[in-house]
Amino acid sequence: MNDYSFQTFSFEHNSYLLGLLLLWISLPLIGKKFLSKDQQRNVVFILIAVTLLQELLHYFFKINLNAFDIAQDISLHMCGISVFISCYALYTKNQAAFELSFFWGLAGALQAVLTPDPTRFHFGYISTFWSFLSHGIIIMNVFWLIFVDNMRCRKNSLLNTILVTNGAIFIIGIINSAIGNGANYWFICEKPSGESPFLIGEWPYYLFTFQLAGILFMSLIYLPMWFTVNRNERLERS
Repeated sequence: MNDYSFQTFSFEHNSYLLGLLLLWISLPLIGKKFLSKDQQRNVVFILIAVTLLQELLHYFFKINLNAFDIAQDISLHMCGISVFISCYALYTKNQAAFELSFFWGLAGALQAVLTPDPTRFHFGYISTFWSFLSHGIIIMNVFWLIFVDNMRCRKNSLLNTILVTNGAIFIIGIINSAIGNGANYWFICEKPSGESPFLIGEWPYYLFTFQLAGILFMSLIYLPMWFTVNRNERLERS
């Protein structure tokens, strides 16, 4: 795979983005308009199965090739945790799990598919496919919860998520220190690669701009939800 080179917004990248966009739009639309409640529940089980299976296969693939590294390959990144939280939200319709999936999943996974880190594609086309699958399915789960299950964020959900995120950063930092060997979950010990405009400066300075950008991005994706919740509340009062 030494001759493989992934380029941001190349034909390959744009093809993945187009395919994901079609999936994100079509599956919730079909689920909402054409499926019965029982059929919707079956799709939820399929989404959960695909989400968890791809994660397990990733572990199996790395272990089988003797390439599994505890400092890099545990599902401890924001998107890795969102994989399991989004499955829990799909199954239980838990409000807190949905809100974490919404902010962590959309904010983290969208950045991962728009500005991927090619240095993590150790196995060329396979790693690229797996990266877009694992991040794309998180966004798919969140869109299903929004457009088919009609789940909405509460008004204080953004602030709650910011507080939870900072608490999680502290815990992940301890885990990174405990693992050692260059563990860099949540990219809080070393600046990640990738063409993100939010990675300004080196450690520790990029952490501040990264967090500010994360809060801004979560605020932007929250705006449509905030307007929807406000409008529904006004309609209920009228």
